[in-house]
Amino acid sequence: MPVRARTSWLALSLAWVSLVGFIVAAAFASVYPYFPADLWVSHRLQGLSAAAFERALAVASYMVEPPLVVLMILGTTVWLFLGRHIGWAVLFVLEQAVRGLNALVKELVDRPRPSSELVAVHELPTSPSFPSGHVVSALVAYGFLLYLSGLIPWWPARWGVRLVCLYVIAFTAMERIHTGAHWLSDVYGAFLFCLAWLALAVALRSRLVRHQASPPAS
Repeated sequence: MPVRARTSWLALSLAWVSLVGFIVAAAFASVYPYFPADLWVSHRLQGLSAAAFERALAVASYMVEPPLVVLMILGTTVWLFLGRHIGWAVLFVLEQAVRGLNALVKELVDRPRPSSELVAVHELPTSPSFPSGHVVSALVAYGFLLYLSGLIPWWPARWGVRLVCLYVIAFTAMERIHTGAHWLSDVYGAFLFCLAWLALAVALRSRLVRHQASPPAS
């Protein structure tokens, strides 16, 4: 099987598996306010109170909020266009629409936020809890950039971008639990939700490139 065909098949398979996993998690989240492991993870993370750790959490969360995330998206889009990666640039911009779709899913699932009777709550967002909007924002922006970093030719810059992306994603996920704004299941629900769309974008891009590379029928 050609490399592009294999990439497309693997990405599409991952998209379907992630989507099914997300639907199952969302169905349970619509019924149960939290899952068995959620409370344990929240208590353990909230028990970490080192100043440097909390500062790292806050910086990561700030990087997925406007104006920084908007500047990051614009900068990445310009870089892709200047590098003539037009297909990736279009998909990167379109992928940001997942944020709006996430807001709709939140309302449909309608899971309540963690209760102050169970965990320490330092934020009081008004929207439903599942899936985490901050984690979705981190994944559709920095998660996609993590994948696209393979296009950077200079390896120090490539790995620098990868480390920043991994930091933002991992610490944003922990920050949402640490502040009591979300449960662990809200976080991995966001991962499943975004992984489905990111994998679908990769599969679509691979199929389009393969189609353009195919010789016309005589």
